Amino acid sequence: MLFLIQKSKLPLKSNAKANGFILLEVLVAMSLVVSSWMGLSNTYQGVILRLGHLQEKRVELKKEMDRHELSTLNAAQLKNSNQISRKLADESLGMSRWSRPIPGLGRATHKK
Repeated sequence: MLFLIQKSKLPLKSNAKANGFILLEVLVAMSLVVSSWMGLSNTYQGVILRLGHLQEKRVELKKEMDRHELSTLNAAQLKNSNQISRKLADESLGMSRWSRPIPGLGRATHKK
């Protein structure tokens, strides 16, 4: 037992390995983690913001395309309705041009 008491009285050696981390190492590691987290969060926010702007532009382009297609369709329908009304005005009342007799069918076209 005397040996144990003498052993405990020995001073610590300066080259002894320390167990665990020192406060400075912990602070450096935490600052690295926080700075990388902040950088990634700023990048993520920028990407989300750009994605939102692109989505808004895409919606506006689709709306403009729909408006253009509708105006083109309306113009085509108006043109067709004008042509149909002109055809109807040219035809005689009560008889369509398809059921009218075709001139020259009663005569023979060949001479023997």
